[in-house]
Amino acid sequence: MKEQYKFGTAINCIDGRTQQPVIDYIKQNYAVDIVDMITFPGANGIFSNELRHAETSLAKHSASISVEKHNSRIIAVVGHYDCAGNPGDKSYHYAQIRKALQEISLWKLPARIIGLYVNDNWQVEEVEEELP
Repeated sequence: MKEQYKFGTAINCIDGRTQQPVIDYIKQNYAVDIVDMITFPGANGIFSNELRHAETSLAKHSASISVEKHNSRIIAVVGHYDCAGNPGDKSYHYAQIRKALQEISLWKLPARIIGLYVNDNWQVEEVEEELP
């Protein structure tokens, strides 16, 4: 008999320091067993840079597979402190995460979309969408 897992999805940086904190946070706060990881250098920044359209398309394709084949019902987009692929301070990353949330919502996947920021203590903070 096939085991049934609850999946989540994270669009995260390649930086290995962010992987485990993000996986742990999603598992603990969103009742999932496994987190599919889609990684790019400076992942939250791909949604704000037109030159990174190929990566955005690949992220969408990968997230679609996670949602459709693994039944993932949550997609997290992640930014982090000390990012080599997308340098900037916390407010810069928060703004880019919020932009990514807007872009990912246009994909119309049947999943909740959340923003996460991994701070300078490697702890995960949930990024709330700004109210209009």
